[in-house]
Amino acid sequence: MINVRMLSNSMTSLVNPNIPAVLRVNMGYTVNDDGDQIPSFADEDIQIQPQSLSSRERESLGLVDHQREYISVYAYGSITAIQRWLDRGASQLTFQRYGESGPVTWNVDQVLESYATWVRLLLARIQDNGNP
Repeated sequence: MINVRMLSNSMTSLVNPNIPAVLRVNMGYTVNDDGDQIPSFADEDIQIQPQSLSSRERESLGLVDHQREYISVYAYGSITAIQRWLDRGASQLTFQRYGESGPVTWNVDQVLESYATWVRLLLARIQDNGNP
């Protein structure tokens, strides 16, 4: 079987290199004494390739009038968004984006493409980690 992701990544990484990220896989939650749900995460170091969304993609995803910042990310493996049937929230990715002074945390908002060895994700920025 041809590994299409590996072939395309070998070319695109020449101009947009893969970068390290921390994948925070949502493992469910616990409930504290006040009844608040506290999410539980398992962290894993991965390599990703972030790419901006085109205007056409933003329009087709219904994001044109959203105030949040969104980005597309390619990664090897299987990464999920919210899994309500398993009582799991969204996974998160933390990485330093080009032009940022420090790492930024993003929610996995949607799985745009999913194959046996790689995924393309839609991420929504949730935390600045001290960036302006």
